[in-house]
Amino acid sequence: ANINSVPPTHNQFTATKRKLDITDQDEKLSKRTQLIHSPAPNLLLLQNMPAITYASPDYKPNFKLSSSATANMANALSPMMEDTVMEDDYTDEDEILQTPSSMSCSEFIPHDIGQDLDQGGYTGSLELGRWHNTTKDIQSGWPGAYFKVTLQHTRFIKLQVGQPTSLAVTINQQDYKFINISTTTPVDLVPQGLLDDGPHELTVMATSIDPSQVHICLTSIILDDSAITLPPKKQVNPLVEFVGHDSTLGIESSRTLFTSFAWVTSKILGLEHTFVAYKNATLIDGMDQKYFDWALSETENIPWSVVVLLGANDAGSYSSNHYRETLNAFLTKIRKTLYETAPIFILSEPLGDMFRPSQQSVLDMIHDGDQHIYFIDTTGWIRYGPNLYKDNLHLNDAGHELLAKKLAPLLQTKLTHPRDPLPGPPPNPNLPGDWHTIDVGQENRIGLPGTVSADSATTFTLWGSGADIDNDRDAFRFVYQPFSSQGMIEATVRSHSAFAKCAKAGIMIREHLGHGSPLIMLGISPAEGIFVQVRYDNFNSTKLIKKMRASPPYRLRLIRHKDNDLFEAQIQNVDSMLETWEPLATIPLVLARDVYVGLAVTSCDTSVVSVAKFTEVALYHSSFIPENLRFIDQQ
Repeated sequence: ANINSVPPTHNQFTATKRKLDITDQDEKLSKRTQLIHSPAPNLLLLQNMPAITYASPDYKPNFKLSSSATANMANALSPMMEDTVMEDDYTDEDEILQTPSSMSCSEFIPHDIGQDLDQGGYTGSLELGRWHNTTKDIQSGWPGAYFKVTLQHTRFIKLQVGQPTSLAVTINQQDYKFINISTTTPVDLVPQGLLDDGPHELTVMATSIDPSQVHICLTSIILDDSAITLPPKKQVNPLVEFVGHDSTLGIESSRTLFTSFAWVTSKILGLEHTFVAYKNATLIDGMDQKYFDWALSETENIPWSVVVLLGANDAGSYSSNHYRETLNAFLTKIRKTLYETAPIFILSEPLGDMFRPSQQSVLDMIHDGDQHIYFIDTTGWIRYGPNLYKDNLHLNDAGHELLAKKLAPLLQTKLTHPRDPLPGPPPNPNLPGDWHTIDVGQENRIGLPGTVSADSATTFTLWGSGADIDNDRDAFRFVYQPFSSQGMIEATVRSHSAFAKCAKAGIMIREHLGHGSPLIMLGISPAEGIFVQVRYDNFNSTKLIKKMRASPPYRLRLIRHKDNDLFEAQIQNVDSMLETWEPLATIPLVLARDVYVGLAVTSCDTSVVSVAKFTEVALYHSSFIPENLRFIDQQ
């Protein structure tokens, strides 16, 4: 298909009838008896299925989060019904099957049934995800790939696969039944029989995340002799493809795929969804090649949108520049497989791994003319700790649920027509202008909840607890705004009440809202006086650049020069008769283009709070820094 041409306005369906080439009736009956143990069944071979082309860029899905999506959210976020989910294990003790990932499905098929269609069969399968059709079967290529087929005039349904696999099966959208199959003998999905002739919608999904068993190698569906298949329902929901690693697959959550943020997000919005992900996936020497193993053009199930979450497994092994260059090439290649206006979302890792090159790659793509690619910062959504994380690489069920609830409204804005801008955070009614506030840090290092009051547009009082802003992780109260390119922040630390000598108050620019973010802080502390400290990379230890004896009140200024990645720290003694700024330090530091800037307070003791009052707070966004800065009224 010509991907970049105007796609069809509706989905296509083609029914195909196949007949036996075998002319010897005895041979035909002999083969059928060998394969199937029911009288005159209709063997429906799912091969060479019709390609389904998904909605065009001008398609207008009817999304209203306030109605149907709200109901979907309630259903998606409810606990899995473990009492009603069945798990079966179909194992043939006499059959030994090897499952190396390098072998194809067809090598496990014991019978040549490619032509065993006695009375013909009408095939009408809606395949979602990466599928490959061979002369003997259809094969899924990634976890979570699934197909739907509507059956009528049948009271039983059996599946035959060509190699061991794990499946989730649902009939008529009832509870999923999980099946582990290690035999090529047909598996009866409804041993008790169906109650009526249908129509019945059968959905079969690959659930294994083991690379050696991710394939469904479906050789046949066996039905009653009178059974027929109906054309698939017209596809009305967009197909979204989730690309990533363990988090995308929901590894370490209670039901893996079914409790992953990708699954829950799709349920909230009523989307069809597929996974292109594997355990411990990297972008470099990993997904940048594996993603294209099963090309989209092979199945023509072209996603309406792609959501990418990668970087955690690349961090520490590859440089930021290497990652950025690889991501640029990867996204450029993905774009060529999609419709020109299909939205691509790049999610930051929740803990900020490869944050800067991921953001910069999106900016590179936009600069090169792609107006439908978006970077989403998730670092302020999920605080690290046992309430939301299983370990530092895996979210638990609550973490996946929270990520999905935050992500769904953003995806919705780009899946509607006309498309809306990505919404920013809602205004804080207790703060002037665009100011926001958050406790940054891990659950066990935040301590007492922080707070802030605004006496005017330029005067703030912060109460902050937290273990410290130091070493490789931070815990403090932050009042901040988004900040792009270059500019300047000024504030006077009018007073600072602290119990611990290491308590800090000051102004800060940090790359993201995760607790290990790169940063620069110009602050004041009982132990250090006025100080400048820097963290150069995610989860690196901070470095004290300079300090001098001083105490409040003192005026502080941080200037960012983006062109040469330089920061200037300047100070001014409020009690001095001079109004000139004294240079304290000039620091080379590479941060992302879009960062966060604001006021920071930590008590350096999780059992108490430290209180700091900031006055004459001014934030200046500009491509140049004027000699004489006027305060900005944030109202």
